Amino acid sequence: MLTPTPTQQKPDQKVKATAEEASEQPSRKPLSKRFLHGLVKLMYYAFRGIGNHKSLTAMVIVLLLASISITNYVVSRQLPFGIGSDQFNFHIHGGNGGGDLVKDWLYALRDGNATALKLLDTNIQQPPDPNQIVANYSERIGHVDWKDITVIGVYSETDTTVDSFVEVDIVTNGPGGPTNGIMIWHFTTVATSHGEVLFNANLVDLRPKLA
Repeated sequence: MLTPTPTQQKPDQKVKATAEEASEQPSRKPLSKRFLHGLVKLMYYAFRGIGNHKSLTAMVIVLLLASISITNYVVSRQLPFGIGSDQFNFHIHGGNGGGDLVKDWLYALRDGNATALKLLDTNIQQPPDPNQIVANYSERIGHVDWKDITVIGVYSETDTTVDSFVEVDIVTNGPGGPTNGIMIWHFTTVATSHGEVLFNANLVDLRPKLA
């Protein structure tokens, strides 16, 4: 007896069967590619949502910044980005310990305002000569460039006075080039029923800055 020859599939049937088997198998994309695809898809929908809800997104950002600012102020008593930060607010006796007077006095000296210095020196028994210190240390008349101003110490004394020390970094220019220097001023203030009073302003040290 003759064995019947097996029926051979046509080439197009083989291709069709292979395609059907491949479609029935689960996707075998690498895990990294699937993760990347999912991440891109998530970012797409996120940006699409932001575009469709601009007002809601802006409100969320404002609330987030506000919460950060409030937390920072509660912890450090300072606003973010240095807003409202004042090194002359000494926080003494429930006030600023005469910091505004010290600041006004130094700025008047820097700007060469002898009249303002005379008014601020009203309660000082032996004030420095306003015209002389303006001629020596002001930017406008003394030709001294003021750089950094740093409060280096504030001390509340037992007699309710406040002693503060302020360093001013300065630069003078001469034939030999610029010379860097340091001025240290000592101020004494006291709180009265009429407000803070300045009754001492004294140059403690004036020296060149070491290189």
